[in-house]
Amino acid sequence: MNTPETNQKVSLGCGTLILIAIIVLIFGGSNNDSLIFTQIKEMKTELQRMSAEIQSMSTEIKGLRAALDKTQR
Repeated sequence: MNTPETNQKVSLGCGTLILIAIIVLIFGGSNNDSLIFTQIKEMKTELQRMSAEIQSMSTEIKGLRAALDKTQR
C-alpha cells in the first residue's frame, strides 16, 4: 500500500512552550521545593514591608493634605 508523502509540520506557540516550562518547574524535582518555599516566604515578607511603607506614606499624604487645606482657607 502506497501512502502519499506528507509534509506536515508541527509548531508550538509561545504560550504552549511557557505552559510546558511551568509544568516542568512545578513537577520537575523536589530539590527545588525548599528553594521555592524560601523565595515565597521572602516575597511575602517583602510584600508586608512594602504594604507597611505604603500605609505610612498614605498617612503622611493625608497629613500634608490637611495642612495644605488649613493654609488655603
